[in-house]
Amino acid sequence: MAQLAFSGSFDHSLDGKGRVIIPASFREALGEDFTITINPNKTAIAIYPKEMWDKQLDALSQINPMDRVGMQYQRYVMSVSFSGNSMDAQGRVLVPAKLRGKIGLTRDIVFVGLNRYIEIWDAEVYAKMEAQTEDDFENLADYVYEKYSV
Repeated sequence: MAQLAFSGSFDHSLDGKGRVIIPASFREALGEDFTITINPNKTAIAIYPKEMWDKQLDALSQINPMDRVGMQYQRYVMSVSFSGNSMDAQGRVLVPAKLRGKIGLTRDIVFVGLNRYIEIWDAEVYAKMEAQTEDDFENLADYVYEKYSV
């Protein structure tokens, strides 16, 4: 079966307990066992379906335990990763307080589908990043088409 892709962006809000409703269009691809962590740039929260998180773990397991830099990275990533999550009957999930604090999430958030995983951004931070991206879109497109033959 082909991997379902995550795409689109959706404005949502965190409730007082730090829960959020996963957009309906993301629920099937996310599945019942997913990991909530920090994204690679530490700018947003990332939610990985089990299959994609398992690939991340495989990559991390290649780090030699004697590689101090690699282990420091792995230690941090694993300390901010929360596996075994599932949605409740209303499609809600608790975003761990540790991650909300590290990213600086406020009540207003944006879900962004990134093909293989989902990001949750603070709405104000995302709006600024999106405006910068739109301003530089032609250069970004040139870069991607040249580097990845898209």
